[in-house]
Amino acid sequence: MSRSFRLWYSPVRFRAGVYVLMAVYVATMLLFWPHVRGTQGTFARAACSLVPVLPVIGVIWLMVWRILNSDELEQRLHRVALSVASGVVATGSLVGGFLGAAGVLPARGDLLIWVFPALCVVYGIARRIASRRYGAGGCA
Repeated sequence: MSRSFRLWYSPVRFRAGVYVLMAVYVATMLLFWPHVRGTQGTFARAACSLVPVLPVIGVIWLMVWRILNSDELEQRLHRVALSVASGVVATGSLVGGFLGAAGVLPARGDLLIWVFPALCVVYGIARRIASRRYGAGGCA
């Protein structure tokens, strides 16, 4: 772990950064999302609908930075969890896509909004299970 990372990083600071960015996300959803459909012009509508993505990109950047600057065991736990989460969510999306294409489920575009949160939830569960398997039970 690099010296500059150790000086700046702490689990409390990481969580605080995530909480701040998620608060910005909630604020942008409350401020911009209600106006998306009423906004005139394709560019303005696209810009309004994509504003909430910016804080999510910030959280992803924080997570990548944290993982890249962690030790090998921590990196392995994240890789295992991400692999499991990707597989589960991809399979679920494929099943949902086939059921939607067959007319069994209503296929609406706004369902895609739930793919990323589903990935995060499954990732968190898989990360917890992987950390217990490797004996890192309390690892955050």
